[in-house]
Amino acid sequence: MPRWCRKTAGRASVANGAALALAVAVFSSRAAGQDVRQQSDAWRDDAQHTAGTVAVEPGVRLHYLDFGGRGPTLLFLPGLGNTAHAFDDFAPRFTDRYHVVALTRRGFGESDHPTSGYDIPRLVEDIRQAIDRLQLGKVTLIGHSIAGEEMTRFAGTYPNRVSGLVYLDAAYDRIAADSALDEIFPTPPNVPGPPMPLASDTITAAAYVDFVHRTRGVNIPESDIRARYRFDGWEEEITLAYRSIEPERPNYAAVRVPALAIYAIADSVSQLEPWQRSDTANAAAFQDLLRGIETAEKPLREKFKREVQRSRVLEIHGGHHWIFVSHADRVFEAVRDFLAAPESRAAP
Repeated sequence: MPRWCRKTAGRASVANGAALALAVAVFSSRAAGQDVRQQSDAWRDDAQHTAGTVAVEPGVRLHYLDFGGRGPTLLFLPGLGNTAHAFDDFAPRFTDRYHVVALTRRGFGESDHPTSGYDIPRLVEDIRQAIDRLQLGKVTLIGHSIAGEEMTRFAGTYPNRVSGLVYLDAAYDRIAADSALDEIFPTPPNVPGPPMPLASDTITAAAYVDFVHRTRGVNIPESDIRARYRFDGWEEEITLAYRSIEPERPNYAAVRVPALAIYAIADSVSQLEPWQRSDTANAAAFQDLLRGIETAEKPLREKFKREVQRSRVLEIHGGHHWIFVSHADRVFEAVRDFLAAPESRAAP
C-alpha cells in the first residue's frame, strides 16, 4: 500500500474526526498505567546489541543500538514511527563484515521527544551529529520508508561522509505521488482503513504485539513494537513527532554515491495485509486502489533510476512495505551483493 504518510493514508481510509478523537482519548486514558504494565511484563529483549544515547544538540539525545561487527559502518534508519529496534532481526546478519549501528530519530522510542526540530534538514543534522560523536567515520546509510528523505538529503549535503545508500521501500518522491493520486482519484476511494485495536488489544504490551502481528501479516520485531507502545503509546500517529515530519522533494541529482533502491510492489489484493485480503466486499475497490497506486508509483521508480547516476533497483512483487521482514533473505542477498561491489566499498 502507499509509502507516503498522512495524505494518502487518509485517501484510502474512512477514518474521520470521531475516530481520531477516540484514539486520543484511548491514548490519554492508557498513558498513566502504561509503565506499570511494562514493569509487570517478563519479556526481555535478547537481540545481540549494546544500547546507548548520543547528544545531537543541547537537550536532545538519540537512542542507538550497536550490533557490533568490524569493518565499514552500516547505519540503519527506521521508518516513520519506528525505532532502531525495527532492525533487531535484520541488522545482525551483516556483522560478519561490517560494523552495524541503528539510530532512533528524535521524537520516537527511547530518543528524546523535543517540541521542535522535526524538519528534514534538522533530522539530517541529527544523523551527522550522531555519526561524529559516535566516531562512525564514513557510513553506508540503510533506511526504511520515510528515512529515504533523510538519506537523499544527507548524501547531497555531506557527500564525503557517505559511501552508499540502500533504500528499503524508501525511494519515492512522496509529494509527486500525492499529486498524481489526486489526479487519479478526484474522489477518494471508498475503502476502509486499518482496523483499530480493541481495549483488549492495548491492555498490555504483549496483547498489542499480537494485534500488530495479526493485522499487519508480517513479524515486525517485537522489540520495536514494545518500544513504541511504551514510549509513544499504541497510536503513534497522534504524537507530535509523527504529525510534524513532512516529506520533501528528493534531489536525486545531488546523490553521487552508489545507491540501491528495493521496492515492494503489490499486484493484487491477495498480496495485501490480512484485514484487506479477508474483506471480500471491498476486494474490487482495493484492486482499483492498487492500480491507481502503481500508476502513480511506476514513474517515481523510473525517476530514481534516471536521476541517480549510480543506481541499482530491485522490485519485489508481492512484498510488504516492511520488505526486509517479508522478504528478508532476498533483501539481505541484494544488499550484501551491493555492498560487496567495488564501487560501493568505502574509501579508507
